[in-house]
This record gives sequence, C-alpha cells and structure tokens, in this order.
Amino acid sequence: MTPAPARRGWLLPWLALAALAIVRAGVVDERDPYWQVRAGLENLRGAPLSRPDSWSWAPVDRLFTQTSPAWNDALALGWRTARSAGLFTVSLASMLLFTTLVLVAARRLGARPLPALGGVLAVLLLALPMVSPRATLVAQSLFLAAVLGTDRLRVPAQRVPAVVVGALALLGGVVVAGAGSWVHLSWLLLAPALWLAVLVLCLATPDLGRARTVAATLGAGAGLLLGVLVGPYGTRAWEVTRTVQDAADGVILEWMPPTAAGLAARWVPTAVVALVLAGAGAVHTARRWGGRAGDPRVGLAAALLVLAMPAAVGGFLGVRFVGLALLTLAPLAGVGATRLAGRAGARARAEVPTGAFRSPVVRRWSVGGPWRVVGWLTLALLSPLVLLAGARLGRPAEAAVLDALPRGCRLVSDPASAGPVLLLRPDVRVWIDTRADYWGAARNREALEVLAGRSTDVPAVTGATCAMLSAADLPTGDLAAAFDADPRWRATASAPGLRTWVRR
Repeated sequence: MTPAPARRGWLLPWLALAALAIVRAGVVDERDPYWQVRAGLENLRGAPLSRPDSWSWAPVDRLFTQTSPAWNDALALGWRTARSAGLFTVSLASMLLFTTLVLVAARRLGARPLPALGGVLAVLLLALPMVSPRATLVAQSLFLAAVLGTDRLRVPAQRVPAVVVGALALLGGVVVAGAGSWVHLSWLLLAPALWLAVLVLCLATPDLGRARTVAATLGAGAGLLLGVLVGPYGTRAWEVTRTVQDAADGVILEWMPPTAAGLAARWVPTAVVALVLAGAGAVHTARRWGGRAGDPRVGLAAALLVLAMPAAVGGFLGVRFVGLALLTLAPLAGVGATRLAGRAGARARAEVPTGAFRSPVVRRWSVGGPWRVVGWLTLALLSPLVLLAGARLGRPAEAAVLDALPRGCRLVSDPASAGPVLLLRPDVRVWIDTRADYWGAARNREALEVLAGRSTDVPAVTGATCAMLSAADLPTGDLAAAFDADPRWRATASAPGLRTWVRR
C-alpha cells in the first residue's frame, strides 16, 4: 500500500485558500444572499416555505417557493446576530468548509502541499463565480464530505457484520440526503451521484466482501432516497426544480450553454478545460483500477469522477455544470499538479540533465524549497489587500445610494440591484429581482427587453415611482439616458456604476 503523504506543509495552502475565501466573502458578487437573508428571516418567524410574494408591487400569479430554505435560515441567523458581520461570517465559513475539504481530499489522493495549492487554485479561479456564498457550494461540500467519510470507513467496515454495514449506510444516507435537500434542491442530482460513489468505493475495496458491498450499496441507496423524500418538498421536489430550469432557460447565465452570445470567450475554454481534466482523470484512474487493492486512492478518485465526468460533459449544455465539474475536480487537479512537479523534480535531479534542465536556475526552481518561500512572501504581501476586502463584510455597493429612494416607493431596477434593496430597504417594493424561478420565463424576458430598451413609457416604468440602474450585468445605458431625458423623472444619487431616479 502506498504510504500516506506527510501532514506537514499544509498550513500555507490552507491559508492561501482561506485568503481567497475572505476576499469572496467580503466582496460579494452574488446578489441572491441578500434576498435569501430576508426570506430566512421570514422563515424564522414561521412563514411557510411556499408563500404568496409580498416583496413586489407587480407580483406574478404563482407562489414564491424557496429552493434552499436551510441555507436561507443560516444566512438569516448570521444577519440577525451581527448584521453584516454575521452575514460575512456565515459566508466565510461556507467557503472555508469547501476549501478545507478540497485540501483534505487532495492530500488523501497523494498530493503534496505546494503543487496541490497550484492545481487547486488554478481550478477554483476558473470556477470563481461559483466560489461564493451560494447554497450550491454548501451542497457540494456536503457531497465531498460524504465521499471522504465513506472512503475513511472502508477499512473499519471490513470488520463489521454486513447487517450493521447496511444499517449504518441507510442511516447515513437519510441524514446526508435529508440535510442536503434542505440546503439546496440540487441534491436531487447529488444523491444519485453519491450512491454511485459509494458503489465505486465498495467495488474498489475487494476485502470488503460481497455481502458487505451489497449491504452498503442497498442501504445507501434506500437511505438517500428516503433522505430526498424527507426534504422540504417531498415528492414535489423534482417539480420545483423543473420550474426553476424552465424559468431560467435562455435568460439566466447559469442555465445557458457556454456557446451562447456573450459567453463563448469566457466559458467555452473553461468548459474545454473541465472536460480535458475530467477525461485525463478518468483515463489515469482506469489504468490503475486493476491494482486498486494496493492503492486505495484509486477508489476515491473514481468516486469523485462519478460526478465530475458527467458534469463536465453536461457543461456544454449549461454553465452551471461547468462550475460543478471544476469544483469536483479541484482535488484531482492538486494531484495532477503534484505529478507534474514530481516529473520536473526528477529531471532536475538527473545525473545528466537534458534540455532546459541543464540550466542551474531551472534545476533550482524545479524543486519545492524556493517556491515555499515565494508562497509565504506572496501571502504576506497580499494580506493587507485581503484584510481590506474582508473589511467590507459583504456590504453591497447599492447601500451607498439606498437612502435616495423615497420611503415606500415602487422600484424598477435591474434584478441584481434589487437584492440588496429587499434586505436593506424592506419598505421599498421591487418590480423584479434575481428570483428567476418565481418570476418565470415571461417576466424574465420582459425584464431583459425593458432594461436594454430606450423607453420610459412601458408598464414596468410607468407603474414605478423610483428607479435604480447598474451597468454591471446588463446593458442599461440607453434606459438610463431615457430617464435623464424624461422630465417626469429626476436623478437623485449616483455611485460607481449605480444611479437612482425618482418620479417628480
């Protein structure tokens, strides 16, 4: 059996990824967390998870149904405890959980600290929009924790009766899938992936025996199914998920293919990288599957690829699957970087170096010592910027102009700007926000047309008494010019990338 890598040296990678988490929690690109806090606050006061909308002055004819009630409640508890600082703390904790689990998985797969940091960081930067205070990231952390837990229990399970193995697998499946379904309904897909991961890990452990393998697989399958059914919507969960997809299809970035107009330059290369990484991992794992009894890491790698490979293929149908694939591949990227670093080190230490390794400079930088010093110095130099970013505590840029909105006004805005309004100015009602599943395809498409248009004589504007526009995500310049030219509207405030108007 291959010896486990040493535990020394992992502090630097952990701190580096913690710095990334601090920045992402301090400067929040996502706008969903703000309305999710308000939804969570209402949940904590006893409101039903599906309820008529009370946040809009032009609601649509459907119930507002939350896809991540437990995450909304967690954000709300943080906000209720310490306002922005509490929201920042919960957001940071969610990302630290994920990055820590990734490093644990990379180490267990045989990665060394510094190369692992390089590989993991490269992949996370490609998937950066998904590394944020999102319920999907917490759901993925739960999946990764369940895979790591199953991997750790493979050896002890060999000494336990099959009936006990099955019972524990059943209980674990119910707990994990039940909790996951409350965190986010993406567990409708993660639960089957986890069942396949459990099956792969059992098959990769010949000493487990046929009886225990069958018991673990059947127990986990039954437990995961029951866990999904005890989620917030029971048998209606798939219906709720389909509603989200139908409403977002063609209008929300995550559900668009990477080849869509305006996305190709950013997401097609990223999707290709995800597919190449998944394919390379699958080929490498398949070649070593025959010797799995001598190297238990093969089973863990295969278990991660059970989710990563289909997600990488599906990434060409929707951007969200590209992110899912990359986040799952992060530990494997750390292993790949370790192998490349090992080959470079071997060539540098050869008795007769060849090629570029004839240079003493190349040979010196092909070993880990100098890079460790560079890593610590880089982290020290960047720490003031990290602290400055964290000091924002996730406060949205919109907070600078919200005082310019009259009390109780009816707001028309881009969806992203409406999220902070819902939390920080609950007296103001919105026309639309980022709850794409609630608004439905028709309102989402109407919003794109209104915000990219040049007219203030459309119902979305004539029914409003205040307006806020940001150019961050949508082309709103023509509509802003129309507000300036319309004598019925008066500009009231501005901030970098933001402007507000009120009806005269």
